[in-house]
Amino acid sequence: MTKQYKVAGFELYFPDDHQLENYQSTWKLYDRVLSVIVKFIADKYPKMTAIDIGANVGDSAALIQEFQTVPTLCIEGNPEYLEYLYENSKIIGNIQIADCFIGSDGTYVALDEIVSNGGTTSIVNAVVNDSNNIFVSKMGSIDSLLVDFPSFKDSKFLKIDTDGFDFDIIKNSQTFIKYSNPIIYFEYDITFSEDGCVKALSIIELLVDLGYNNFSVYDNFGNHIISLEAGDSKYFYDLTNYLLSSRYKSGQPVIYYFDICAFVEKDSDIFKIIHSEYTLIDLNKIIGRKS
Repeated sequence: MTKQYKVAGFELYFPDDHQLENYQSTWKLYDRVLSVIVKFIADKYPKMTAIDIGANVGDSAALIQEFQTVPTLCIEGNPEYLEYLYENSKIIGNIQIADCFIGSDGTYVALDEIVSNGGTTSIVNAVVNDSNNIFVSKMGSIDSLLVDFPSFKDSKFLKIDTDGFDFDIIKNSQTFIKYSNPIIYFEYDITFSEDGCVKALSIIELLVDLGYNNFSVYDNFGNHIISLEAGDSKYFYDLTNYLLSSRYKSGQPVIYYFDICAFVEKDSDIFKIIHSEYTLIDLNKIIGRKS
């Protein structure tokens, strides 16, 4: 069964059980911040391109193109979503599709082990090191993939949403990240492995080592939580502990994960503009302090 739902002005096709429409009718900012982020990136880099890893049916690609034309490489390996992605790419335009999963070169995804639920997909427990299973899809690094898609090697925006595999993708994409210094938007979810907290914090440390020192943090409903500048990355320990407590100590979780947007120093101007855009309260005015 198929349904249609408008995203960023594009009438897209979705599987009938896809929950995006329901989520956005309840939480008005759910999965909408991408449009704002990319708008300000494009203001600085008008010829920018973007890479969307875990493209699903193309809804993120639609948001990327809401305010401007941005050639986008959509990477999706789940056969359940690919037929919708191909159809929606005709509606959105400016999209190239890579039918694969991003990971370590020489590894595979057992397609019958993929977990899909209401429009999300996790391959965390589906990655294998051989192709003995006939229902497998080969994985490869972003660097290997860009050999076939060279026009995206300078992409200024990298979006990752793979339900638990984001940290591994960042770790395996260091060559591209060092070369292009893209603004990276990814899911910070600690729950997909027993060492999720360690993986999460190690990726923040890796990004800092790669020159990323400005971070915008959003909850899983799209609300801005905090902006962290150079030297503030230590607060990710508190943020991670919050997720840990919410998931395992307090009962029914409210916040399941964070979305993180990371910026290198040369793009701190974009970071500050986006932070200003999402600051709803001017505390200086409230307490009568001069700006």
